[in-house]
Amino acid sequence: MVDQGPVERGADADAPVAAAGRLLARACLALGAVLLLLAGCAPAGRAAREADPVAVAMLELVNAARAEPRTCGDTRFPPARPLRLEARLSAAAQAHSDDMRRMGAMTHVGSDGSSVVQRAERQGYPWSRLAENVAWGYEDVGEVVAGWLASPGHCRNIMGADYVELGVGVAGTFWTQVFGAQR
Repeated sequence: MVDQGPVERGADADAPVAAAGRLLARACLALGAVLLLLAGCAPAGRAAREADPVAVAMLELVNAARAEPRTCGDTRFPPARPLRLEARLSAAAQAHSDDMRRMGAMTHVGSDGSSVVQRAERQGYPWSRLAENVAWGYEDVGEVVAGWLASPGHCRNIMGADYVELGVGVAGTFWTQVFGAQR
């Protein structure tokens, strides 16, 4: 697994941005509110009622993790508000997972030299903050999320309170998460 640390618009797009000091403690939304978010947010190319079950399962696991205080490496995180699926981020994540599978390599750099920023912008996502997690070799969504949570850098991306949206892509055993916040 490799994580692409957060990037912030106006900062060097390749430089990690320390966000731990700006984290806001938030309580988890009630199950009904989460279901409303899920119903209204679908991956690219699908109607909300036809949301990708893998993306929905990943969103549920990520939001369950964000609902609890967590330590990622030596950084302690309070609970963070739930994320919602975002179609353009999912399109960027899926394109990257497909690309990694074609290349046979897990990387943050696309076969065309692209970064997470470029891939999100290609999909028309007006970002202010972005981060990306990639993984390879996991057979199911529960395993890959558990693997990311066990890795300090990936865990920090998952727990980042500045992110409000999530994109998910999977191709075989190549996985991509893109976290974002719009301008």
